[in-house]
Amino acid sequence: MDDKNIIKLHWDKRSQTYGKNSYRSQDEAQHLWKGILKNAICTDERLSILDVGVGTGFLALLFSEMGHSVTGIDISKGMLEKARHNAGKMGLSIDLMHADAENLLFEDEIFDIVINRHLLWTIPDPGSAVNEWSRTVRSGGKIILIDGKWHDYAINMRLRRFISKMLVSMTEKRDPRLFTSHYDRIKNRLPFFSGSTPDDVVDLFSKAGLKNISLDNLEELEKFETENRPLAYRIANKPSLYLALGEK
Repeated sequence: MDDKNIIKLHWDKRSQTYGKNSYRSQDEAQHLWKGILKNAICTDERLSILDVGVGTGFLALLFSEMGHSVTGIDISKGMLEKARHNAGKMGLSIDLMHADAENLLFEDEIFDIVINRHLLWTIPDPGSAVNEWSRTVRSGGKIILIDGKWHDYAINMRLRRFISKMLVSMTEKRDPRLFTSHYDRIKNRLPFFSGSTPDDVVDLFSKAGLKNISLDNLEELEKFETENRPLAYRIANKPSLYLALGEK
């Protein structure tokens, strides 16, 4: 089985439980995220937006609520079904497609914004992916990437992740070994498996020819994540989030 099929298989299985109990207050989370997104796009005009790695539709649905035309793609059909379900519950319309983040099936320069959240770590060829995203953005459009540093291999963090797995098993009724059973086979072939730094993304954006690159450390979001995520998540993670933006 090749790497992308392993990734697809993991997220198809994970889609059954992904997103449950992600925040103590979903309304507060959505309000905070809408503020972040509005600051990033800097316009009240209706935009054409592509969400790469749409997952359960979190960002795509926020953009749709804000009045934008949204397309979401994902390598996992299970995640796409979850996003469709969530859109239907909210009475929102987003265009969802099964596709590969590194090989987009879109014409050149058709989106105003290409965005993704927490995706870079699971892409085998990040440089090719960013080039593809840039190809589909109109001149003057933006690529927005939200990421962070995930896997701290210090002994204390390894112990915290072990405790977190035990909590997940007891409280969320899912097997925390699902992740390692898939990703241990391919993690050495994923350049940003441990997470990415702002400098990493600035380098990727620069090589793709993007300009006016800017960074936001998302300090308010980090504080919110620390206070409002489930206990198992807070034990296993030390939020180190940022938003990188580049213009075409």
